Amino acid sequence: MKIAIYCGSSFGKDDSFKNEAINIVSFLKSKNDSIVYGGSESGIMGVISNHALSLDMEVIGVITNKLASLERENKHLHNIIKVETIRERKEIMLLKSDAFLVLPGGLGTLDEIFEVLTLIQVGDINKPCAFFNLNGYYDKLKEFLYSCVENGFIQKRFVDMILFDDQISNIHSHFTNYKKVKAKWD
Repeated sequence: MKIAIYCGSSFGKDDSFKNEAINIVSFLKSKNDSIVYGGSESGIMGVISNHALSLDMEVIGVITNKLASLERENKHLHNIIKVETIRERKEIMLLKSDAFLVLPGGLGTLDEIFEVLTLIQVGDINKPCAFFNLNGYYDKLKEFLYSCVENGFIQKRFVDMILFDDQISNIHSHFTNYKKVKAKWD
């Protein structure tokens, strides 16, 4: 399975983010999965790509020309795709991935996964998504999404389809056993 990993180009303030990223990559290696990610060697993105490369995993990096110079493209990648815009980057990652895993990150991370979730809702794609909820990092986001359901702005099935969990084995099982969700207007 090709798993897109969305995560920060920073390390965050807690070393457990970095340590769990390493554990996640090791687990994915044990399942013979490959990784699609944003192409940087900075922050958690760099931890993921460098550890995956050290395990001889397939890693596909997708980065804009501008970010390649600003965030320091990971020059060790055998498969790097350079594009002009973030929009192109997201499209390629979307097409090349079978599932989407969100680790702690910021605005870019949220932008990437929310586009995926929107495309699932309107029926353009139907692939599994999960938030690695280390130390409750995404608890308030999950609470907000269910608030959107309660207020009539998101149909419940589109939040229920997202797994929030801090165990990569549970997330992988969710990816493997994913049941497609009916689009909003179906």
